[in-house]
Amino acid sequence: MTRILGIDSSSIVATAAVLSEKKLFSEYIVNNKKTHSEKMMAIVDQVLKDSGLTINDIDAIAVAKGPGSFTGIRIGMACVQGMAHALNKPLIGVNTLDGLAYNLMGTKDLLCPVINAQRQEVYTSLYRWEDCKLKRLWDYKLIKADTLLEELLGINENIVVLGDGLPILEDSLKNRGNQAEENIISAHPVFSMPRASSIAAAALQEYIHGNIQDCFSIKPFYIRKSNAEEKWEEHHGAKSR
Repeated sequence: MTRILGIDSSSIVATAAVLSEKKLFSEYIVNNKKTHSEKMMAIVDQVLKDSGLTINDIDAIAVAKGPGSFTGIRIGMACVQGMAHALNKPLIGVNTLDGLAYNLMGTKDLLCPVINAQRQEVYTSLYRWEDCKLKRLWDYKLIKADTLLEELLGINENIVVLGDGLPILEDSLKNRGNQAEENIISAHPVFSMPRASSIAAAALQEYIHGNIQDCFSIKPFYIRKSNAEEKWEEHHGAKSR
């Protein structure tokens, strides 16, 4: 039996879980604005205790690698890299959008996870479950919410939208009034937030196929540069002229 420890701190939600092929041992979710750096290791310790396991019983550690909050992603990465280095455990980075799609495993509708990227933009992709496997139909992308909405409304299938970018799309739908179509379905809040069990479930499939990394090779996935990087480049460019 393969045991995966999954964590996700890529958004306001901090969550950890232990999962195997046969069951979800334990999951912990905190959905508020407390600092992830102060609680992530405590959450990990709690799910291990509640699972009746120690970190040595874990076969691999999975982490949501982004896109999402730059600070949250870095906290999650630092957490798993430290554990992996100290305990010689393999790591598996799971795209946060893939993890959200795993929240609704087996659904017959299309899935469109959306992560708030600020500036009326979202990180997104489009998925379908086929033969119990998740198939990604679009590249990962950063897109204006209104532009994404136009693309979704042009698809002649039901599409379930989930993630913390959902309110942005819902506002865009309201602004369209009677032009809005019925093919876009808002996920229930329980299924719309990140879950470490979904990160672990996605990672389990990667582990089975030998797709693992270590503390040196795993990398975050940002899509967009951080505000600090953008401001530095803007300032640097201005000075260079």
